[in-house]
Amino acid sequence: MMGANGDIESLIRNNFPQFEENLIQEIKEQGELILFPADDLIMDIGQKVDQIPLIVDGVVKVFREDEEDNEIFLYYLHAGEACAITLICSAREGYSKIKAIPMEDTTAVVLPISKLDEWMPKYQSWYFFVMDSYQDRFEELLKVVDAIAFRQMDERLIEYLEKTAVASQSNKIKETQSQIALELNSSREVIGRLLKKLEQQGIVKVSRNQIELLKKKKRLSLIMKQPLYSQL
Repeated sequence: MMGANGDIESLIRNNFPQFEENLIQEIKEQGELILFPADDLIMDIGQKVDQIPLIVDGVVKVFREDEEDNEIFLYYLHAGEACAITLICSAREGYSKIKAIPMEDTTAVVLPISKLDEWMPKYQSWYFFVMDSYQDRFEELLKVVDAIAFRQMDERLIEYLEKTAVASQSNKIKETQSQIALELNSSREVIGRLLKKLEQQGIVKVSRNQIELLKKKKRLSLIMKQPLYSQL
């Protein structure tokens, strides 16, 4: 990690407009602006959680991983958000249960772990931000469970492609078939066959190390017109 230039106060005001003035000033005093390069590891499973990153620019992909390095995609984090799982680990002074990797160069205002509990009774906007983060991520995790339990792999694949297109603000998805298979807990062969079927249906166009999403559901078209921080 390396320090990033910029004005913490203005970044917080722009990305977390709900925060109270006194809270913004405390974040300015206590926070450190950190640049996480694309594909670098922000958080790993088993890592001690001693900081709270507030995303102010970029996109972060969050995974769960088992002991055999099998991964499953959970959700994306955008500017104006923090990872609820990290907040929970921070509150308990525990260890990370997730892996977080930036899809692009990502900047975060990083705060000391001690501020999580200290600010809960002190600032109403912080309290609601933490509670809303818990609720939003809980709902995202329920969607993952529902998808695994009740939905066919082709539906999961289309939803994955849509979410990735929204996160990157591009219909051209750079993930490899092997990476997609890993994140959906499937095999490259299954993903390859499904992509070929989707290509025949005119939904995607597959080329080397790139998948172009040609047809989008109506809801995706609406989502892509919204600011990034409101997309989850």
